[in-house]
Amino acid sequence: MDLNQFLLALRARRKAFVLVFAATIITALAVALIVPKRYVATTTLLIDARDEQQLAPTRLSPRERAGYIYTQVDLIQSGRVAARVARDLKLAQKPGVREAYEREATSAVSIEDWIAAGLLEKLKVDTSASSVITVTYTSSDAQKAADVANGFAKAYLQTTLELRTEPSREAAEWFEDQLKGLRAQMTQAQTKLVSYQKAKGITYADERSDVEASRLTELSTQYLAAKNATYDSVSRYKNAQEMLAKGVSVDSIPDVLSNAHINGLKVDLARADGRREQESTVLGDNHPVYLRTLAEVQGIKEKIQVEMKKLVIGLGNAVEQNRRREDELKAAMAAQAERINSLKDYRIELAALNRDVESAQRTYDSVLARFTANKIESAAKMTNVALLTPAVVPINPAHPKVGLITILAVVVGALFAAAVVYVLETIDRRVRSRADLESRLAVPSLGRLSKWQPTGARLLPAPALSSAGGSPARALPHPW
Repeated sequence: MDLNQFLLALRARRKAFVLVFAATIITALAVALIVPKRYVATTTLLIDARDEQQLAPTRLSPRERAGYIYTQVDLIQSGRVAARVARDLKLAQKPGVREAYEREATSAVSIEDWIAAGLLEKLKVDTSASSVITVTYTSSDAQKAADVANGFAKAYLQTTLELRTEPSREAAEWFEDQLKGLRAQMTQAQTKLVSYQKAKGITYADERSDVEASRLTELSTQYLAAKNATYDSVSRYKNAQEMLAKGVSVDSIPDVLSNAHINGLKVDLARADGRREQESTVLGDNHPVYLRTLAEVQGIKEKIQVEMKKLVIGLGNAVEQNRRREDELKAAMAAQAERINSLKDYRIELAALNRDVESAQRTYDSVLARFTANKIESAAKMTNVALLTPAVVPINPAHPKVGLITILAVVVGALFAAAVVYVLETIDRRVRSRADLESRLAVPSLGRLSKWQPTGARLLPAPALSSAGGSPARALPHPW
């Protein structure tokens, strides 16, 4: 059957076409009107991957940001959020809910979890390349659709805040317990350090070391000076002894010659001796003045001899004193060196104690910083998620869409009606045109008396039973 024949069949069977077409449209509209209406409420959330309430906010890479957004989508669709919605909206107290729960659910599932599972079946959460998440809920009740959509947004915001603050609060409590022990350790280390310093008499390790080193240097300088003085005094005393052993006069000893007191006495002796000679010449040897001057000269000579002897004896005493001074300084140097060596040991022990104090201080400061950060974050009052647009009560139902169903019914009805016509024409083939006669009867057309219009007659007579009750008779043999 070509297109022209099919069009002729449609024209001839237009009643069947119209009936099927109208029945399809009426059926579709009836179904659209019978099917329960479903309302869709939508709310949107804006998520910022950065959290400005953190003490050290971090920037996420595009991949991490996408993962974070999808994690939030999964969180909205979690059972925890859905159960919170059921509690907030008190859905378990709605009429008929508990009866349905007792009829459908098992005792192992709580009523809130059962309601949450039902809510999730009608929930749709979607996101695009942006930071906006769309939460859509479908229900036969427009008010319920809006309430549940807003309930999911509110429950998600509260759950996000709890997931952020609860771990920080628990961590802050744990760090607070650790701080008590660390504070005790730090105090113990500081007390041990102070006690050690008091026991060893150390005010400040480096300063004390510098003072002791300076003291050793000073003693070393004094020791060298004492040693030189001892060497000098020994040389002078030895020289004086050798000169006296050789019979040299005492007044020839260099120390005697250079002694200012003895030289002063010699000047006095020379002055008195000159006066004696003058008085001897003028007054005579028996004159009292001469005798007095002579006694004075003799006294000065004796005094000079005594001073020279004392000087020689003093040289020996100086040797002994210098030697004792040298020994004392040597012993003081050894003691100071021993003290410096002990200070080195003290400094090593003190450094170890200082390291213990510094380590305890660093650990305490680190834990204190973590405790402070977690304490601040646990007191957060908001998250990085904001409600962009709340859901409103939908006015028109989203399903069924009568307009779309009507358009689809028209298209499907036309196709179905055409198919019905095609099937009817195939089952009950009629003569529709001249071409049908020529193609079916294989008889050449000799002419055309008038403009022929198809009358809808059968190509062959309808089968009829014979009068004798036999097989049906045929007017012509079947041409095909």
